[in-house]
Amino acid sequence: MSEACKNAMFAATMAKDPEIVFVARASAAHPRHAAASMIELKDGSLFLAWMKVNRSSLEANDEAPSDIVAMISQDGGRSWSDERMLIPRGESDTAAYKPSLLRLQSGDILFRYEMYHHLMTNEELNVSSFVCWSKDECHSFSDPAPIFQRRNDRMGSFHDVIQMASGRIVLPNEYYQGEFCNDDHGMGGCYYSDDNGRTWQECRNYVDLPLRGAEEPKIAELRDGRLMMIIRTQLGSVFKSISEDGGASWSRGQTTGLMAPESCPAVIRVSQTGDLMVLFNHSPYDPVFDHFGMRTPLSLALSSDEGESWHTIRDIETDPAWEFTNPAAIVTRDGMLLVAYEASKYASLEHPGKCGRTQMHLKLARIELDWLYASGRTMRS
Repeated sequence: MSEACKNAMFAATMAKDPEIVFVARASAAHPRHAAASMIELKDGSLFLAWMKVNRSSLEANDEAPSDIVAMISQDGGRSWSDERMLIPRGESDTAAYKPSLLRLQSGDILFRYEMYHHLMTNEELNVSSFVCWSKDECHSFSDPAPIFQRRNDRMGSFHDVIQMASGRIVLPNEYYQGEFCNDDHGMGGCYYSDDNGRTWQECRNYVDLPLRGAEEPKIAELRDGRLMMIIRTQLGSVFKSISEDGGASWSRGQTTGLMAPESCPAVIRVSQTGDLMVLFNHSPYDPVFDHFGMRTPLSLALSSDEGESWHTIRDIETDPAWEFTNPAAIVTRDGMLLVAYEASKYASLEHPGKCGRTQMHLKLARIELDWLYASGRTMRS
């Protein structure tokens, strides 16, 4: 064994457990803080945007009214301050929704969001998606430009935009069928742009799967230039699809082998080690339970062979009485993994179970990279 490997294994045994902090606590006035996206600024501070849900009879449900707000952290995510409004919902709109931040190769920051003009259970959607840019580290943003406008069959996710090595920007999206309800159906695909987000093209085909479909896709670029989409499903695992042409077309979906309920995954590359990482809920499939299984623990898995296999599954939070969902992750320049996610106490754990939708907090885990490999896998030198 090389000296570098021995040193890495020793560091893993000394790694601290994840440090968990509250970014925003739910309250009667704001019962949910949701769908975060974050970015590291040039001065090392962190900028985080999220959906701040406002008081209504819908409590913390997806259809509740929300604005997009932001805060800054100067200490690596341990504390947050200087809250500001980014995107208020329009006077006749349901919610400002699903922020996503991306550092472009040009150095500018791209900010993508959606406006839900109408979102109500058992009624037709009305959604627009916009993009704007910041040249001054998120102090200000340009006027928004549309990706699509007032569609009843399209929606994106959050913290989901990527830029390929070629410069192409890829935005996952869901082709939506049916009214917004528990038996609607979505298919996973993307829009892409070759001019820094000024104009967009839609993929030629979408990934379809049984039951509720291929939901909330997220995308990462593989080393050989292909794209891998990971997908929320009702099939008992995280699924994936591959694009050989920069997102223009997608292969048939297949399982990653990662056991999961119906919950939103995330995927990033750990630049310091080269591994791919998926964040998900590593829990058994249970079609009787709310959302086909429990959204706990909040877990991560690593792949050193570009998503062909997964190893070193680690649990970030494990309380069985709580739901941990909608993760978004970055790795900072100094090698800290930051994971933002929502946490809410289950309303019932008795079958068929019931997710809590009255108080949903926004939390953040600060994780040393050595902790990821504490089960024995060594970091690359």
